[in-house]
Amino acid sequence: ISSVILSTEGISAKENEPYTDISGIYYLRGDDPLNKGDVGSLLKSLPVTNESTLCGMFVNFHFAQPGFYVGNNTIFNIYYRFWQKRDTLGVYDIGYGTSSEHTAGFNESLRVDTNDSICEVNNYRLVQVLQFTNPEIAVFEDNEIYNFTIKFFGSNPNILCNPNQYSFVILNLEDNSTLQNYDRDNDLLNDFDELFVYYTNPFDSDSDNDGYSDYSESILGTDPNDFYDNLGINTHPNIPNVIGPLSGKAGEIYEYKFLSTDPESQDISFFVNWGDNTSTYWTGYITSGAEVTLAHTWSELGTYIIKAKAKDIYGAESQWATLQVTIPRNKITTYPLLLRFLERFPLLERLLFFIK
Repeated sequence: ISSVILSTEGISAKENEPYTDISGIYYLRGDDPLNKGDVGSLLKSLPVTNESTLCGMFVNFHFAQPGFYVGNNTIFNIYYRFWQKRDTLGVYDIGYGTSSEHTAGFNESLRVDTNDSICEVNNYRLVQVLQFTNPEIAVFEDNEIYNFTIKFFGSNPNILCNPNQYSFVILNLEDNSTLQNYDRDNDLLNDFDELFVYYTNPFDSDSDNDGYSDYSESILGTDPNDFYDNLGINTHPNIPNVIGPLSGKAGEIYEYKFLSTDPESQDISFFVNWGDNTSTYWTGYITSGAEVTLAHTWSELGTYIIKAKAKDIYGAESQWATLQVTIPRNKITTYPLLLRFLERFPLLERLLFFIK
């Protein structure tokens, strides 16, 4: 019987890495990877500051999401949701290209009148477009996906992406039935309604970043894409009071009371982070001003910060309340006179030991 020694020589680490699926959401970011004012990136990360990309005639957004891509990466459809400057002409060609060259043209495009907008905020209008592509054209082998480019062509296109008004595309959007069974941001609105009824982001429960969930705004009748639209309609609950022991012993159970009031007297739920990598997720709703009592045990010595916030029935959340709790090491009390006495009479020390 002969043995065979297997060698890993010549097998690159990349062959063992899982490949990245291109399907999903990409934000139109104005980070300008080619150091040109009319170029941006397609990235999965949200912007944290105002970002805009503009030019006299066209703007491009290049696929720039890091990852390891293998095989045929095919794009079957593209969902566009973008904020376009209102004071420019409304008719644009919108589509994609399979070349990352700065001046390359479209492979497929649509003529879109952005005057037919969903809403207008801060001199920008929100536009939604769905494009079905030719899968024999929109196909990228391995890392050729980095040649994929979203393009806007027209008079002075100006695309905005900021934490309150962000623009994005979704590649390979699922069919209607699947979307109606998805709620990827857990805000009680299914993904189909988010995309085609309210034009919100199915991956973000608060699309306009105003502190009110898309679902609560759909109930209130306010615009979930306009962060100005709900001011004064629903007020956040007050910061909770947290009442309970400030110190204790490891392994013991301690009770804490949480209380908050809501300006509109709406029912309240509580979220509690116990400071030891455990949390009590939203409790059941109780009457505004009523107390809820929760118990917790810290298993290790240390200093812990309890954090708690309240939420009303429409999703408005309070600021965090905090309470510091110390679980100290148990002190050993010694009595010097007794120790010296036992040293003189060791038999008595043994007797006390056995009695114990």
